[in-house]
Amino acid sequence: MTRYFSRLHHTVLKRSLAINRSLSSFRTHSCGELRQEFHEGQRVTLSGWVDAIRTFGPVSFLSLRDRDGVTQLVLETDFLQKADDVVCNIRPESVVQASGVVRARPTNMRNDKMATGAVEVVVDEMTELNSCVSLPIQVSTGSEVANEDTRLRYRYLDLRRPALQQNLVVRSHISLAARNFLCSEGFLEIETPTLFKSTPEGAREFLVPTRTEGMFYALTQSPQQYKQLLMVGGLDRYFQLARCYRDEGGRADRQPEFTQIDLEMSFVTREDIMHLVERLVKEIWKAAGKELRDRPFVRMTFDEAMHRFGVDKPDTRYGIELQDVGDLLEGCEFVPLNTVFAKSRYNKRGVIRAINAKNLARSALSRKEINELEMVAKRASSTAVAFVVKVEAEKQWKSSLRKKLSALEMDQLNDRLGAEEGDVLIFAAGSYRDVNTLLGRLRTHTSRLLYAKGYLQAELDPDNFHHLWVIDFPMFERSEDDNENIPASEDKISLSATHHPFTAPRADHAVLLDDILAATARDDKKRLLEDPEIVEKLLELTAQHYDIVCNGWELGGGSIRIHQAKLQQAVFEDVLELPTLQRRSFEHLLQALSHGAPPHGGIALGLDRLVAILCGASSLRDVIAFPKSSTGNELMTNAPGPVLVEQLEAYHIQVHHDEK
Repeated sequence: MTRYFSRLHHTVLKRSLAINRSLSSFRTHSCGELRQEFHEGQRVTLSGWVDAIRTFGPVSFLSLRDRDGVTQLVLETDFLQKADDVVCNIRPESVVQASGVVRARPTNMRNDKMATGAVEVVVDEMTELNSCVSLPIQVSTGSEVANEDTRLRYRYLDLRRPALQQNLVVRSHISLAARNFLCSEGFLEIETPTLFKSTPEGAREFLVPTRTEGMFYALTQSPQQYKQLLMVGGLDRYFQLARCYRDEGGRADRQPEFTQIDLEMSFVTREDIMHLVERLVKEIWKAAGKELRDRPFVRMTFDEAMHRFGVDKPDTRYGIELQDVGDLLEGCEFVPLNTVFAKSRYNKRGVIRAINAKNLARSALSRKEINELEMVAKRASSTAVAFVVKVEAEKQWKSSLRKKLSALEMDQLNDRLGAEEGDVLIFAAGSYRDVNTLLGRLRTHTSRLLYAKGYLQAELDPDNFHHLWVIDFPMFERSEDDNENIPASEDKISLSATHHPFTAPRADHAVLLDDILAATARDDKKRLLEDPEIVEKLLELTAQHYDIVCNGWELGGGSIRIHQAKLQQAVFEDVLELPTLQRRSFEHLLQALSHGAPPHGGIALGLDRLVAILCGASSLRDVIAFPKSSTGNELMTNAPGPVLVEQLEAYHIQVHHDEK
């Protein structure tokens, strides 16, 4: 780090220094507190870690660091002659207490990169509180950062880095701001259990055995059911900073345990919740030293987001929007494109679409960059195909597709895509959903390439925040094992809830769902999903689900809930066709809904993601004190780990080892 604190961290630091927590037996001030205009000539006592040691002739300079910053200590000749060997041979990262007088630095020796760079402390007393042996990683200011696994293994040392400390300071201020705002709006902070029962909510659960044979708890994936039950109980405004657990693979934006700002309200509409959350988000941004424009967040339907950007959490700071070009290429005899296009035409979902990554080829695309584009495309879809076109001088194409097009067709494509020399056009063919997904991933990837090449600098500035709501999600979708490119036989069709099975349909679609379920009830022998027309109608239903998005990150999601027991049971049984055992796991909820449940809805905001965005962190692991690694392990304590056979026996568990 060339600066000890960013603008964000400096704002938060000023707020924290307003509280005099430095005054104690060990220190009168913090290491980031001293200023020439307030402290010159004062005698002070500081405590902290030795950040760096420099010797110039008979004088030594120590940089002393604590959570608030760094102060330069001066050890002059007279002091060093009287000091003992321990002080004279002190090592970096040792803990010391130092007393002395604050003086202004000479003008030519001031350090504008330090908040305390105009002063130094001339030491007349120093005590080593604890020595430090050789470090496995370097944590002093400006030192090279070790690889992530090593940092996680020695997290207690890694936490000494100012960047990580300030991320946690921001996290604390955000949490406090959320609590204060919600309490001022009449919410009650209520804790709900984390030991729950296993229920089919989507992600894999962490199971917790009990001493009753065959009986298990599950750690909550969210407080979803408990907060709905609180609404039934009449506690009409609830929130908590909820700990949640999902046994998912490690990614930069995933952790097996994470924190949500979770809330639920009774007697509200979607607009009521969205309006409140917008005000909450603005308070959170303010607490982190950021400001948002005082206007409502943009609203975008799910269909519009997928059509324009290829994702349901679009980054709207830049363009590169998806465009239809099938009408211009449908007659083209380009085999890689038309083969896939023809396979998906029968179900009316076959499309050819494209994006224009403007200026991407102005500096030569390396083979590595081209390979990365191809890998992103392959990971995004196994059925849709993509191919890349470089636009050269006079808008000519460098591509095998060029030979299959007339001059007029190429001009038409250039005009529609706004192509110019130095642009990169990426075409994709296949089903509408697969093509959108593929181009959406490539849109994100090419924006990062452009940023690395010096383009989109203003658009992708970390302090340029674009918030929006994505609304009107489909209520149901085909299950993952259904392939929309192959006609599903009647006995293979299955649906799943797009959000979760408790989400209510949009008001104007609720009547349609009631009609569908009523028609099925008249024929007890027929499965609802046996009728292709009914399946299509179900797929067209829109839910009262809403996601809040910022710069391509999903900050949170919520919905208005189903509050009638009869409708909720029909969704479980007739639409989702949950097995009997799974339906039984929701009996308590169905019973509660039948006892006078009010209309209600809520949302959960990911606290970890909020902090990551506001701190400009590339990984959630940089905003959590003790995170799990990318493999889900806690490297510092080697968790998870084995337990004694006696412990397993108490829980009626026997471990079977795989033979290798």
